[in-house]
Amino acid sequence: MSNPPPDFPVALAREVFARLCGSLPPPVVDTPEARAVRDDLAYAAVEALYPVDAAEALLAVQVVTTDARALACLRLADMPGRTEVEAHRNRAQALAMMRISHTALRALERRQAARQKAEDAAWQVAAPAPAPEPAEEPEQSGIEAEADQYAIIYPQRAARIRACGGLPQPCDFGPPRDALVRVIANGDSPILRALDAEAERSRVTLQEILPQAAD
Repeated sequence: MSNPPPDFPVALAREVFARLCGSLPPPVVDTPEARAVRDDLAYAAVEALYPVDAAEALLAVQVVTTDARALACLRLADMPGRTEVEAHRNRAQALAMMRISHTALRALERRQAARQKAEDAAWQVAAPAPAPEPAEEPEQSGIEAEADQYAIIYPQRAARIRACGGLPQPCDFGPPRDALVRVIANGDSPILRALDAEAERSRVTLQEILPQAAD
């Protein structure tokens, strides 16, 4: 016997396997080896239907065994020496077995779909609410982006502009236009705030050094 389907009790799996093997038609060449191959193939087909409880397992067994018997009836119908009446009867039996197999399969699928729907509903109730998406940062205007670019290219100049709240006096570098100076001096972008943090670190370091130099 193969491994039972996931979450299926082993004791029930043994009973399912016994019922399955007892309901299958004999193989074409009836030997112990052929029966073992037949049983393993049939159980693999039951596993592929993924039954998770006894009711689903019985339906899966019915699907596989009636399908196997339908194939056996068709094989009998084509055997040499069969009369037309016997062949017709075998084909009718095969058709009846196929109908039973298809009916059982539809019943199994409906049961599994209902179970899946109930599990999905339970999961949605138990699942935590999704975290709110972070608010998008407002896009920079053209002059704000230009101020950031200026701070990247000329960090020392931009730092002096921010420290002075405008152009330093006297100004010893080519001053940008007034609108750009105002944004550099008062802007709140991460790049401009980083200049303030760096200036603060430099000021603290200088205060630490000056007393040592005085000593």
